[in-house]
Amino acid sequence: MERCPVCRARFKQDPVCSRCGADLSSLLAIETEAAALERQAVVLLGVGQWIEARQAADRALALQHSPLALAVREFARRELLDRETGLIERLLQ
Repeated sequence: MERCPVCRARFKQDPVCSRCGADLSSLLAIETEAAALERQAVVLLGVGQWIEARQAADRALALQHSPLALAVREFARRELLDRETGLIERLLQ
């Protein structure tokens, strides 16, 4: 979080906004959880677990928009499609 969503003051790593006093702890917890899910999705990609990687990326995106989570989700989707296409082609031979 770069700015307080209430008053737009710069965020200073404190769970309470220094300008308006808004409690930001819930939002910070959501950000932390989204980042952890994003890291998990990347690790799952690394070991070829495409379905699980896509699910982790989807959960991360449900909490917070992230270009990395979008990229992981798209990569996993393409890998799953390629795998399914390969299976279908082998069955049709």
